[in-house]
Amino acid sequence: MRRASWVIVIALLAAASADAQRGMGGMGGMGGGGMGGRRGGGMGGGSRQPEIKFPAAKSLEKHNPATLVLDKRKKLALSDSQATAFKAIQMRIFERNGSLLVRYDSLQRDFRMPKMDMRDEAANDSSAQNARRASMMQMRQLLVLVDSLQDRRRADVREVLEALPDDAQRKKAASFLDEQDVEFNNEFPQARAQGGARGGERGDERGGRGGRGGRP
Repeated sequence: MRRASWVIVIALLAAASADAQRGMGGMGGMGGGGMGGRRGGGMGGGSRQPEIKFPAAKSLEKHNPATLVLDKRKKLALSDSQATAFKAIQMRIFERNGSLLVRYDSLQRDFRMPKMDMRDEAANDSSAQNARRASMMQMRQLLVLVDSLQDRRRADVREVLEALPDDAQRKKAASFLDEQDVEFNNEFPQARAQGGARGGERGDERGGRGGRGGRP
């Protein structure tokens, strides 16, 4: 799904801009629908914007695949030595992704949804235009980091599965991680834009069922 998130989110913003333009057209007079016309495509309809929210870094950090394996320790029948090894992997994943999540957290906290108000364009409101450009730049930077976080997750999942030499344990862990993949992907705007990740369909986007998360 490389850069697919950009396409979907930017498409949402384009749709919002088109709605706003239609809303401006509906304000031109009472004819062609009068006050009722406003309700469908005027000030009310044009003011709506797509909801684009990026998850907090703490929410993403919860999806550590090693943490999940430790939580499922009994179901996976992990030995004490395996549990100790996964605690080390858990910390290694936290440390490895720490700096990336710090950068993401800083951008996510400052991000403000671009306002698609065509009245500002009509009035040549430069401050509103500059604010919108800054918001779009923030969003692009966030999406680059989202791509990196998704790449990191694939590497993290691969390390976790490779630490399970037993086929039965690995197969069961892969099933749990598939479910966590869906939860992780649903955190991001492109998943909500598509109505949420739908199990195997999201897996297929990432390399086919059973290949989700970068696992062989």
